[in-house]
Amino acid sequence: MGKAGLELKKEILLALGKTPIIKDQKLTIEPNEWFAEIGNDYPALEKKYLRLEPTKTPMNKAKTEALASVRAHWLPG
Repeated sequence: MGKAGLELKKEILLALGKTPIIKDQKLTIEPNEWFAEIGNDYPALEKKYLRLEPTKTPMNKAKTEALASVRAHWLPG
C-alpha cells in the first residue's frame, strides 16, 4: 500500500481514538470520548431496536412510531 493509503489509515485511527498500540499483532486504541459513548450506549439501543424488528405480522402505527424514535436517538440531526 502506498504512503497515501497509510496516511489515510492513520488519519482514520486518530479520528476514532488516541495512543494506537500494536502488541502481539493486535491493535488497541484508547477511544475518543464520543466514540466510547457509542460503545457504552449501544447495548441498550440494540435491545430497543431488536424489540421492534419486524415479525411476520404487519407493523402497526404505534410500532412504526416507536421505531422512528429509536432511529432518531441513534442518528440525531
